[in-house]
Amino acid sequence: MFRVNIFLALLILSIISCKQEKQISQEIMVSEKSDSLNSKTTIEAKTPQKTFSWLGNYSCNFLRMKEESGDPRGWGMIRLKIKKDSMKFGLDTYIENFEKDLVILKQTENEIILSLKNKKDSTFVITKNNNKYFLKSNFINETVGETETYELKKE
Repeated sequence: MFRVNIFLALLILSIISCKQEKQISQEIMVSEKSDSLNSKTTIEAKTPQKTFSWLGNYSCNFLRMKEESGDPRGWGMIRLKIKKDSMKFGLDTYIENFEKDLVILKQTENEIILSLKNKKDSTFVITKNNNKYFLKSNFINETVGETETYELKKE
């Protein structure tokens, strides 16, 4: 038993003293399970994954038909729902009304790039700047016929 404790202490010290170029925080759990004849010591090291706070609902209203700015039918709404297990894009206008599935291509702290599930070249880029969210999308540009950047509201 004394040897096991010394081995454990040396193992933990060697894990702690390892220096890497980039610091990675690790959670080390040591548990000892024993039954009547044997005792087992288990060591688990967990490296937390970097997650970003892109989960949520985003939306914005935009003028779909410029010549009809006074008419409520001239306006449209963009909706993005980003959940842990699914992402959806919705476009509601007088002309279009549909919802599409999205996938994540890349994400960082200040930018997430999504694409249509079945068409990877149709992208949606959301950037975060001072707690404001901006959307650029070649898919929306093709659908609406105008190149714009939309300011999203996170709900």
